[in-house]
Amino acid sequence: MPNLSKLQFNSIAKDCIRCGSEFRAVPAARVCPDCRKPRVATRPLSQRITPREKEVIDLICKGKLNKEIAFQLDLTASTVKVYLHRIFAKVGVSNRTELAVWAVTSTENAA
Repeated sequence: MPNLSKLQFNSIAKDCIRCGSEFRAVPAARVCPDCRKPRVATRPLSQRITPREKEVIDLICKGKLNKEIAFQLDLTASTVKVYLHRIFAKVGVSNRTELAVWAVTSTENAA
């Protein structure tokens, strides 16, 4: 038997479960290296804030938690997280505090 390293000996040819291409990896790997990279959004987000997102922003400004927002708007906490991430991307902030500051300053400028 040739002198193979442990990694070479354990790596096998597999088909990626996402794209179907063949790749060499350890037995536990199911996805090729190309599919492991984050997917780029194919459709850009609209820069307009929707009425529902405005409701979420108002509740964030009042200091509500995700669970409280979810209860008040009849959503799940996961859906509130999705709304927050979209709002953060649209507005260009990275956390709730920055969002609240943005909301207060943008409404003052609009008034």
